[in-house]
Amino acid sequence: MGNLIVYYSKNKDILKIVNKFIDLYNATTYEIETIEKVSFMQKLKGENVSIKRCNLNLLSYQNIILISPLWFDKVPIPVIRFLEQATGHINNIIYVLYNNNKEDHAEEFTKMDKILNLRRDKSYFVSINKKDIHVRVYQ
Repeated sequence: MGNLIVYYSKNKDILKIVNKFIDLYNATTYEIETIEKVSFMQKLKGENVSIKRCNLNLLSYQNIILISPLWFDKVPIPVIRFLEQATGHINNIIYVLYNNNKEDHAEEFTKMDKILNLRRDKSYFVSINKKDIHVRVYQ
């Protein structure tokens, strides 16, 4: 198969980024969905959140492009849960992290690599101003 974009958050900025990467990678999409609504306090404290199980055969995709916001400069718990479920089921991953304060948090890439026991192919930080999406490559 081709490429799959896995994303978390219905935030309008995340959806802009997803659309940009759909065009770039000619990809289909899968949204990480939580079972329950995530409260502000769960986000702040990094409390456990359950997600719906992904029933796609992730190994059949050439690339998985994971697009996620950062919550308080950390990868959100629902994304961590997805990575835990996907461990051993991904051949190649590309990370795209959205953080509009323009601070890079490269340690989050390493954290995700450790969960997957896989070295990412590419990684990007993205910020958005009123008119444009800014993508910064990180390796």
